[in-house]
Parts: sequence; structure tokens; C-alpha cells
Amino acid sequence: MKKIITILSITCISLSGFGATGFLSPDERNGKPGDDKKGTKTAAKREDTTCFVLSQPEPSPEMEETPDTCLITFPSHDLYTSWDVNSAHPYNFNESFKEDSVVITLVQPGDSAFVLPFKGNLTSLFGWRRYRPHYGTDIQLRTGEKVVSAFDGMVRLAKYYYGYGNCVIIRHSNGLETVYAHLSKILVESGQKVNAGSLIGLGGNTGHSYGSHLHFEMRYLGQALDTQDFIDYEKGTLKTNTFVLRKSDVDNKYNLRALHNRHKQDVGMGRYSKSSKAVNGTYVVRNGDNLWLIAKRNKTTVKNLCAKNRIKPNVKLRLGQKLKI
Repeated sequence: MKKIITILSITCISLSGFGATGFLSPDERNGKPGDDKKGTKTAAKREDTTCFVLSQPEPSPEMEETPDTCLITFPSHDLYTSWDVNSAHPYNFNESFKEDSVVITLVQPGDSAFVLPFKGNLTSLFGWRRYRPHYGTDIQLRTGEKVVSAFDGMVRLAKYYYGYGNCVIIRHSNGLETVYAHLSKILVESGQKVNAGSLIGLGGNTGHSYGSHLHFEMRYLGQALDTQDFIDYEKGTLKTNTFVLRKSDVDNKYNLRALHNRHKQDVGMGRYSKSSKAVNGTYVVRNGDNLWLIAKRNKTTVKNLCAKNRIKPNVKLRLGQKLKI
């Protein structure tokens, strides 16, 4: 009986070195970050009293790591299921647009109000232009003038991209993407959140461009839409906040064949062919004019216009301004 009591006493003394839980925590054994050497030595001595290793419990389902869900933080990820930072338009609208129609709200509750990317004269519209489609709206500006985001969103692409030149593409939570091209300088980066009115770049003449201007597009699943269907450029406001996009609209208004049929709506294709001719060698600047268009209509060159009027090719024309032809 005395031997049994003696053994139990020794066992209790030996186990007292493991603490109340029966084992030492990593911080107790190794010292917390920032502890001095004395604390480390003390922990090492405690570690010497360990005479067995406790097995770790099996992880429960609640303890298992959750899958990486970072992609769902990108706007409209449920619609696009991708976030391409290198290609401007990697989507196929006909394959991606599964419904007959979709309701799109331009400014959603909690968003900042719409802001015109730049307020200036329109120099070329959505449609067919010089034997090729023109998928955006061109806004006249001077190199270096500020360009802002039209809506709240996240920058998907911010780089030099072929004919677009320096280009920023922003995806919005309603599924739309807006394109800002020919910038002289990009001031945002991919993954950056922006609000309507946030500065994203400076206007310029990079890429496939004739004269400083902003090429502005609105796209849904890669399909270009006519921005003038939604924006009143004279007032700088939205025409409507909610619209229905139908497959029939795309076929009748926005696809390649429809664009070809709308070529006369382009400012550069003779919209002012009769009324905008020079009278007595003097031309009066009208809405939508630029030097290239004026020179073309009056069978001269931009170089000649600049020489006669002592102006530069990137000059910002004023409505009613008189030019010598």
C-alpha cells in the first residue's frame, strides 16, 4: 500500500510541469515574439520536463480552410466569371448573353451620381466611319485635360492597348464596362476602385487617333452600345437611369450590319455636307466640328488651315469661331 501511494505522489509531481491543460503552449515553450533571451532559456528548461508527446486532434469540418473566394469581390463576377487584365474585350456576347433581354440600372442605390467623362464637342459618333466600324463616341479635348470615370466601378485594364493607345477600362456592378481611350497618361491601375468623377487619366492622341480626343465606349458582355442612347452630352446628364437591353436591339442597332446601315449618322460622313461649306472663304465652326472634318468638307488640309489661321493642329475650336479656308 505504501509503495502505491509513493508511485502516485511521484507521478503527480512529474505531471505538474505540464500546466493545467496537461501540455505547454507554443508561446510558453518558445517565448512570445519580442521576449528576451532569459524567457527563451526558461522555456527551454520547461521543455526538458516533457516526457511524452500529446497527439493533435483531427481537424473538424469547421476548421478546414475555405476555398479562395477573392474573385467574387470583382464587380459583376457572377455575370463574367473572369477578370482579364490584359485583353480589352475577351468576351463573346452571343455565347454569354443567355436571356432574351436584361434590365440594366445605370446608377444603382448607394452609387455616386453619373459624371460625364469630359464635357466637349462630339467629333465622331457611334456607327460606320471611313470603311470601318466606330464603336464609341469621340469627345474633343486638349492633350493633358482631365478625364474622369463616368460611374462607380473597378479598373479592369489600364495599359497601352493597340489602336486604343493608352486605355482604361472600368467594370461596373451593373455589368457594363466603360472604355476611355487615346489618353496621354494613365493615372489608375488594374484592381483600383473608383467613383463617378474620379480622375483616371489625361486626354491625348495615342494609338490610332487623328488629333487629341477621348474615345468613350459603353459595352455589355463585350457588345458595344451607342452611348448617345443613354447620355445627353449637351446637358451632361443621363437620358434614362434604367433601360432594357434586348437581343433584337443588338441585331437592329449595335452589331456590325446595323452599324453599316447607320453610317450617315457619323459626323464625318457628310452630316453637314451642304450647310457647312465655307462662304466667301470663311467657315463658321459648328457643333461637332474639328480641323480634320472641316478640312475634308472644304477640300483642303489641316496643315493649310493651321497656316492660314495661325493655329496649332490640336487647338480647341469654339462654336461660332470663324476660320479662313
